[in-house]
Amino acid sequence: MINHWLFITLVGTLFWASSNFVDKYILDKRTKGIFDYLFFSTITSWFFLVILLFFVGLPELTVYSLIPIFTGILLIASYGFYARALEQGDTSSLVILFMLIPVLTAILAYILLGQTLSSNELLGFFIVLAGAMIISFERKKNVFTKGLGMILIAIFFWSVMYIVIDYGLTKMSFWDYFLLDTLGSGLAGLFLFAIPVMRRQIINGLKTATVGKYVWFSANNFLDLLGQVSIKKALTIAPSVGLVTVVTQVQSFYAIVIGILLTLFLPSIFKEDIAVRNLAKKFVGAIIMFVGVYILSV
Repeated sequence: MINHWLFITLVGTLFWASSNFVDKYILDKRTKGIFDYLFFSTITSWFFLVILLFFVGLPELTVYSLIPIFTGILLIASYGFYARALEQGDTSSLVILFMLIPVLTAILAYILLGQTLSSNELLGFFIVLAGAMIISFERKKNVFTKGLGMILIAIFFWSVMYIVIDYGLTKMSFWDYFLLDTLGSGLAGLFLFAIPVMRRQIINGLKTATVGKYVWFSANNFLDLLGQVSIKKALTIAPSVGLVTVVTQVQSFYAIVIGILLTLFLPSIFKEDIAVRNLAKKFVGAIIMFVGVYILSV
């Protein structure tokens, strides 16, 4: 019988993989551009904030309260680079590269916090990097895959966030952190209005928004929330954080399969390169990176 934590992790990761493709659809079909996408991604933050205030209450405000507000703002900033990458490249190829996050996080922890790197972590780093090169490099064209630069910037932001969040959670409870982080995300949406070019696109997006647009964004944010809740629950009952970290990397394989299915059955909406050679490259690269993350985590 499958372990409860394993099942929850697999389901939560599926929510996240599905959300990646909804992001792609929303960007292509439902928004006026990246700034419009970013703003609408923050609208539900205010709804969640009200709910959290009702159940959790107002947290004690200290200088450390700025940490979760900062990570909330940084999250929305990272979505800008993530969205740009989705506009340029295949969703599944970009999602596979998410496996670079634990590697970069370990490196940043070594540089910024003075944490040591074991021989296993160094070996895992080089293996993950090798898998990333296989996925990212298009040998026929002698170029890297589209969107690589943008997704690497987003991955760097997310890695910084993990380190900052880890520190912030030593200063306050999880629910206080989550509430203030949500506030930060909501504020980030308002800050977009300060820049004229962003403000014009957002206002245009609001004027032309349909009910369907609000439904798609709400549904996508709910998918992401389900993923977050599932993984956080798994972390509380799993034998170790490392095991959950490894299992969440199955998101890459979910993304490949979802990309194939959507291309076959909804080609007018989603279209990825599902040539046998390209799929083989994705699977081989993903497997190599998975092995690297496993070595890194044990």
